[in-house]
Amino acid sequence: MTSAALPRPRAAMAFILVNGLLNAMGFGLVVPVLPRLVAELAGDGIAAAGGTYGALVASYAALLFLCAPLLGHLSDRFGRRPVILLALAAAIIDNVVAAVTGSLALLFVARAVAGACGANAAAAAAYIADVTPPDQRGRAYALAGAVFGLGFILGPALGGLLGEWGPRLPFWAAAGLTAGNFLYGWLVLPESLAPAERQPLRLAALNPLASLSGWHQSRLVRGMLGAFFCFAAGQSAIQATWVLFVGERLGWGSGEVGLSLATLGIGAILAQGVLAPRLIARLGEPGSLVLGLCFTILASLGFALVWQGWQVYALIALVLVAFVAGPAAQAIVSKAAGAGGQGRLQGAVSGVSSLASIVGPVGGAAVFAAFAGPPWDLPGAGFLLAALFTGLALACALWGLAGRR
Repeated sequence: MTSAALPRPRAAMAFILVNGLLNAMGFGLVVPVLPRLVAELAGDGIAAAGGTYGALVASYAALLFLCAPLLGHLSDRFGRRPVILLALAAAIIDNVVAAVTGSLALLFVARAVAGACGANAAAAAAYIADVTPPDQRGRAYALAGAVFGLGFILGPALGGLLGEWGPRLPFWAAAGLTAGNFLYGWLVLPESLAPAERQPLRLAALNPLASLSGWHQSRLVRGMLGAFFCFAAGQSAIQATWVLFVGERLGWGSGEVGLSLATLGIGAILAQGVLAPRLIARLGEPGSLVLGLCFTILASLGFALVWQGWQVYALIALVLVAFVAGPAAQAIVSKAAGAGGQGRLQGAVSGVSSLASIVGPVGGAAVFAAFAGPPWDLPGAGFLLAALFTGLALACALWGLAGRR
């Protein structure tokens, strides 16, 4: 099959799933060691480098925000394949630079480039919509989420292990995985968007907010975009402070951090590969979304108050249901656009989520710095912030769903 040929759904989904697995592994590899690398380059301890680490995570999200709508729109014009492959090629270079740099400023540049490369998720999500009937997209996004969860089991676990030998080795491993992913895509990835369904390229797409402008007449889309923003802000606040939190409260190192993230990945697989399809079939996508958000709030409150390691793992039971929210929300918004507009709509979702991921890490790092020490001694305050943001996401989702036609 040539790159211009339309793919068979199963073959196309197989690539997207493998692509998601390797992407998640490449990202997850560096998570356990990135705070250590920041501390090494800054010359401070991990706790003292918390603000710098939060800014580094925010820089990643900022470039993701700037590039996701643009890449989504470019995939509507030129096809999904070239956008995905270009982003993978750039990601290889980014990981190599991060592995060798001795400069904190250059690390910021490398992570910003990584954010731009991560924007290919919009094209991948649109690819799923291209090859999947509307009534099967909830299942497809759940399956993609489960595979991502598998990557997030293998990646952080391997990254934690490699991190014991130094904080730079996981970046070399991530570069190797991404190179394999690029080669696989170059050889086998077919194009999913027929030429007749492609959209003209508009200069307005250079504006990162351009993909949001066309949805003001849809209350459903506005509500869901608001929910994506609030949810992503809360989750990114947790992600930016997780390593800091478990190190301060529980005394965990990179190996234990990798194990905890791997366990969460197992939860993601069980939730999105097994639980989500059944809940969506029984409750519908809106009901599953509401249930998932409610359990996210409960899990966030629980994590904020843990004081022993076993409690972290006990709370995974709540996280299982919380993970259902993602595929349910993706399925809802995917039905709001025609075949030719999937890239733009998925770019809008990635854009607002990335914008929130600029706010979340900065807010999470600030809350951690303010509450981790005396007199509060509450390093899990970022989870309380996440619970607040998730409550706002629930309100936005309910408002949008109430206006469905």
